[in-house]
Amino acid sequence: MTLIEAYRDDLRELVARLDENGAFAPGEREAWDEGIEEADQMSELMMTGEALHKAMVGREGVDEVVKEHTEERTQAFV
Repeated sequence: MTLIEAYRDDLRELVARLDENGAFAPGEREAWDEGIEEADQMSELMMTGEALHKAMVGREGVDEVVKEHTEERTQAFV
């Protein structure tokens, strides 16, 4: 698996978890999924990830989802 594939998978999973917790308005998840899929370069994926985090700041339940998602990734490297 390449770095871009791993990052794309990570963003997909984060979007899925945010969706499960009701963080998105109707149709918003699909827009994020499309942005993730259309990114051809690592820099585009990174900008999409940053935009996702920026857009989610302050939404209810997002901090917990991001913390859990990040903690799992961190533990994988320990």
